[in-house]
Amino acid sequence: SVRQNSSQKGTSMKLRSIALALVPALTIALASAAHAQLGAYVTFNAQQFTQDGIYANPGVHGNVDRPWLYGPGYGIYYNVTHLPKLGALKTGPFLVGIDGRGETLRLSEYGSQLDRQDGLFSLRLATKNQFMGTSPYIQGGFGIGHTRVPFAAHYSNNFIYQFSLGFDRKIGHNLDWRVVEASAGSLANYTTGSGPNPSNYMVTLSTGLVYRLR
Repeated sequence: SVRQNSSQKGTSMKLRSIALALVPALTIALASAAHAQLGAYVTFNAQQFTQDGIYANPGVHGNVDRPWLYGPGYGIYYNVTHLPKLGALKTGPFLVGIDGRGETLRLSEYGSQLDRQDGLFSLRLATKNQFMGTSPYIQGGFGIGHTRVPFAAHYSNNFIYQFSLGFDRKIGHNLDWRVVEASAGSLANYTTGSGPNPSNYMVTLSTGLVYRLR
């Protein structure tokens, strides 16, 4: 048990180190790019988190749990249009950028609490022109998922990947409404409960505000 706890702590420290390494990498990328559009955003997120084998009293869905967790999301994106020594990026009707984000999600369940925290770094592709009054974008990336199921003593840290589609609508000089963003992703090698094939899928819906800095 002591050896297992030490192993879990070592894995947790390694994964947290990877997550922390994403921060300076993002900072360097932002500092090295010029003539770009920066946006900071805050959202309200709802995430359906699918797991096998944790229902205390299995019902009509069997021993599968698909709870909805809720909480804030926060992040920044950077649309790069020019790189030092490389000149303007010729990307046609699109803007190429990067996105760094996090989210904190909670749910009271079975007299305990399900906790989730994610940190992701993504590549982003947005349209230069509006579509039906909105600016659509897609992005895909990876990061670290930090999960604690009800009654668990420790968090599980796992590699996470996620793909998103969203729409921003301009509502002020530097203010956008993130009308909706839909994301789908998974936690790699994540297991919990007693199910034969523990599931690890996530579907997230969010809406919020974006403040643009040019």
